[in-house]
Amino acid sequence: MSEKVLFADFANNDLVELKYNIDPWDSSSSSIEMVTHDRTGTFRRFKFANVSNLVIEKGFTGYLGGTAIVDISSRQWAHSQIEVHNFESDSGLSFLAMSFEVSEVVGTYT
Repeated sequence: MSEKVLFADFANNDLVELKYNIDPWDSSSSSIEMVTHDRTGTFRRFKFANVSNLVIEKGFTGYLGGTAIVDISSRQWAHSQIEVHNFESDSGLSFLAMSFEVSEVVGTYT
C-alpha cells in the first residue's frame, strides 16, 4: 500500500514561524500554523487542523529539507488523515493532522 505525498517541496526552506494552538479540553480543536521561507523570497503559510503527536527533535534548526506532508487516510485512523515528517537523518519535526491548507505569498511576510 503506497501513501500519496501531498507536499514535499521544502528543499532550501526554513521555518520562520510555528504556532501550536492547543485546546486542553478538546484535542480536535488543536492546530498548527507554519510559515516557511525559501531562497527565492517566497513565503508559504500552512494551516493544519486537529493536530496530535507533535515531536520536535533535539537539534532542530528550522531547516525543512527532507520534510513531507503525506496522505495517510488509507490507514483509516479516526484522528488523523495527514502525517508531517522528516524522512532524512537531520533533526526535524513530525505530527499528525486531519487536514491542511497552504497559501503562498511572494515578497514581504507580515
